[in-house]
Amino acid sequence: MTKTDFDRFAQDYEVLLGKQTRLFDADQGYFARYKVELMKERTTIDVQTILDFGCGIGRSTKYLRAAFPFAQIVGCDPSRESLTIARNRNPDCLFTDLDQIAPIPRFDLIIASCVFHHIQPPERQNTLRYCLERLKVNGRLFVFEHNPFNPVTRFLVNTCLFDADAVLMTRRETTKLLRSAGFEVEARAYCLFFPRSLARFRALEKSLGWLPLGGQYFVTGARSDHTQTEGLRHRMSK
Repeated sequence: MTKTDFDRFAQDYEVLLGKQTRLFDADQGYFARYKVELMKERTTIDVQTILDFGCGIGRSTKYLRAAFPFAQIVGCDPSRESLTIARNRNPDCLFTDLDQIAPIPRFDLIIASCVFHHIQPPERQNTLRYCLERLKVNGRLFVFEHNPFNPVTRFLVNTCLFDADAVLMTRRETTKLLRSAGFEVEARAYCLFFPRSLARFRALEKSLGWLPLGGQYFVTGARSDHTQTEGLRHRMSK
């Protein structure tokens, strides 16, 4: 299996994504807006800094700006073509390579939206530790992923050009990974149940988070004082 080169898809990303998602909702912004609004509802801390991990072309940025108008927003991604587009669209935000962000706890929130299924399984825990090292004490990581139990999701992933390298993760696997990396898991739920044709039922989604039929799911991990202490011990033991 070859790793997807997102530089190849950066210019046409939105067109390709629209073809994949139009059956669920013709509004391409729906998915990014949905996730940011969910984050906003579940965030009680004062948010000064946000990291959009695997930001791509910056599709979530304007919704992050609307939800957290006074926060500094940083996006990182391995695709330089995608970062160029993100910078042009969002000049008030910072977009950079992953290795340009120092491993110090500076972010209150980190969002990783449909990123980890592009990361090969042996690399996922180290990637989560990358996020943990950059998260403030009491900060939160929101991981959104495709639900492999949903047949429509599996079909869309299997027919998507830029998902050629995808290895889907169950909610249970993602939860276990976060805990193994040192996060305290606070919440996990399935989401994105109803297409636009059934939009009148979307208000019910918050009560259906237990049902493994949503198109995606999220897991929220927190960094606590205990996490910070354990991380220091781990570094000192090396």
